[in-house]
Amino acid sequence: MADTVPADVARAFTDAWCNTVLTSDVATSLGCTEVDTLADLLRAFGAEQAADEWIDAHAEDDEPNDAHFQGTVPPDTSLAADGMRWSPAADAQDER
Repeated sequence: MADTVPADVARAFTDAWCNTVLTSDVATSLGCTEVDTLADLLRAFGAEQAADEWIDAHAEDDEPNDAHFQGTVPPDTSLAADGMRWSPAADAQDER
């Protein structure tokens, strides 16, 4: 694999993927790993804002167990693979 990407190729890539319509149409259909990889590549090419927009657009459809989830976790949502449930009372007890 090449250590550097030709400037014209990097520019063509960012021009194609730094598009708000494409971002909003595609981001929620990507997995967390896929969107992270795309965002990392965009950042490597200097497109910080576009990378953030991809992550934010993707996060809109993430569930509480997903890496980019940004919403409020409902009390009855399992946040562990073993089915344990989060409880505000348990957090308060842990802080003591």
